[in-house]
Amino acid sequence: MHAHSVLRLSACLLLLLSFPFTAGAQEANQGFLTARQILEDNCSACHDWTASFQGVADPSRVTPGSPDKSRLYTMVASDEMPMGGQPLPVTQKNLLLAWIAAGATESEEPLVLTLPEAAQPEAAAAPSSALPAPPVRRFNKLKFHQFSGFTSASLFLAAGAIGVVQVGTLISASHSYRDANGIDENDISSQCASYIIDLWNDPEHLALRWTHVGLLTAGEGFYLYNTVTGIGMLSKERPGLSAQDLHRYAFFTHASLMLAQIILGVFTTEVLSRGDHWSIIGLGVAHTAVGFTIPLVMIGSGVAVRRMLKM
Repeated sequence: MHAHSVLRLSACLLLLLSFPFTAGAQEANQGFLTARQILEDNCSACHDWTASFQGVADPSRVTPGSPDKSRLYTMVASDEMPMGGQPLPVTQKNLLLAWIAAGATESEEPLVLTLPEAAQPEAAAAPSSALPAPPVRRFNKLKFHQFSGFTSASLFLAAGAIGVVQVGTLISASHSYRDANGIDENDISSQCASYIIDLWNDPEHLALRWTHVGLLTAGEGFYLYNTVTGIGMLSKERPGLSAQDLHRYAFFTHASLMLAQIILGVFTTEVLSRGDHWSIIGLGVAHTAVGFTIPLVMIGSGVAVRRMLKM
């Protein structure tokens, strides 16, 4: 009798424990809700429209009943999207196709999943009612691409700020020395040049100089990695100005400005090291202008690209 009671109790416990898993499996295919979840898991980093039915089903993305005419599906099916991660599994592509084919409604009714012909060999091992695979957390190339780009721009701005501090203190100290010795501002003597050289080799200015160079090097390192990830996310060309076109133009602009900045930096360092007052002014202004233009180009293009991707 006791053994019989134990068996009955065990059976009840197994039934209770299995209920959540059974319910979860039944709820996994919830029509639009599941389709939207797939898009949120894989596309929301760039596209705000994944958060609502109106956004997902916008006519510019979806043609109800016609997956092959729906930009949302064709870009996913061709693996052009998601740009920053791995292609979607066949089961997830299949669910998006089924949702659009069923009319792209907001219904939570389970979708009838029928794999397209091209996917039949891969799907042969699974029944036609296979549910979409759960989202897998993976390295998001696009997010890191954005992070490295804006971090690089921030480091360049910080390097520029350090450079301005260094030049500002040099100018202030030099003018104080000139005034204290009664030297006319238009009569820059070898005495002034000697003082500028001493300032340039002062430990405080050496620290500022190498901090400036270190920040520039770190910023360029982040930018080079940003370039590598950007190349890895290139997709098929489309008519009109695309986000990738803008990104590419910004890259070549950055490269040209950085080359000019390095050349100006070398010349500025050389004239500072020999106390050439008038050359310092001309080269310093040009070096500063180009230096602050670089992060502005990067930030501006980054914001513009992000806005284009969200469309």
